[in-house]
Amino acid sequence: MKAFVASFVLLTAVLPSIILGEVVFTSPVSGNSFKYTAGLTGIAVNVRWNDDEEDPVVPTNGLFTLDLCTGSNDQIFPLITLGTPGMAFSTANGLLAVTIPPGIAGDGPYYFFRITWTTIDGTVINWSDRFELEGMLGVFSPAMITANQAAGSDKPDAVHPQKAAPVPDPNGGEFGVPYGEQTGDIRYAPMQPRPGSAITAKNMKRLNPTSAYTVFTTKGGPPNVATTVTEARTYAQTTVVNQAAPAPMPDEAMERFLNRWKD
Repeated sequence: MKAFVASFVLLTAVLPSIILGEVVFTSPVSGNSFKYTAGLTGIAVNVRWNDDEEDPVVPTNGLFTLDLCTGSNDQIFPLITLGTPGMAFSTANGLLAVTIPPGIAGDGPYYFFRITWTTIDGTVINWSDRFELEGMLGVFSPAMITANQAAGSDKPDAVHPQKAAPVPDPNGGEFGVPYGEQTGDIRYAPMQPRPGSAITAKNMKRLNPTSAYTVFTTKGGPPNVATTVTEARTYAQTTVVNQAAPAPMPDEAMERFLNRWKD
C-alpha cells in the first residue's frame, strides 16, 4: 500500500508534531512471568529495547535510568532503580540484565519498567508492558493494591519535553514567503483575505501555489515539518444589533385573506 504525505497550507491551530521518538521495550512484554527461586538473590530478568527510528532518535552517547514500577497509569509507584542511574545507551546496547529483589513487593501481574532518558530538548520517559512476578516475599502497600486493581492492560503514555510555542515575526515577514519556499521545521501560512463587497477581478489566479506532496512506496523517514503557524486574522469583524421594531400582526382583512391559503 502506498503512503501519501501532504503539506497543508492553511491550518487553524498550532499543532505539535505527533511523531515522537520512543524507546520500545521488546522484553519483557505483556503476559511474561518471572518466578523467584528460594536461595537466589533475586529474580533475573533481561530487559531489552529498541529505538523506534523516529525523531528524536535514541542518542548513542545519551544517558538513561531504569526503574521498576507498580500501580496504575494514573498512580505510579517506583519501587527500585535497577543498574546504575545515568547509564550510557552505548554501553547497554539495548540490553540490561537486572536482578529484582524478592522482598520489594508482592506477587502479581502489576510490574512494569520505566526508562528515563535525555535528549537535546529535555527528558523523555517510556514504559514497558506489564508483566508478572511470582514467589515474591514482600507485600504491596494499601495504596499500591488500590492502584493495581484499577490498572488496565495499557501502559502509561510516554512523556516528552514540552517545546516552547513558536513566536512569529510581529511584522509578518514569515507569512510573505511562499509556503513551498520555506525551510526548517516550522512553516508559516498566510491568512485568507476577506472577500470584498463586489467582484472586480477579470482574470482570477491563485494567491499561492498548491502545496507539494511526496508519494512514498516504502517507509519514509520522520516528517521535516513539525508545526504550521497560521497568520492571525487580518481584518476586523463587527456585529450590529437590529434595532428595528418587529412587524405588527396583520389586520383583520389581511388575516382573512391569509386564512384562505391555510389548506
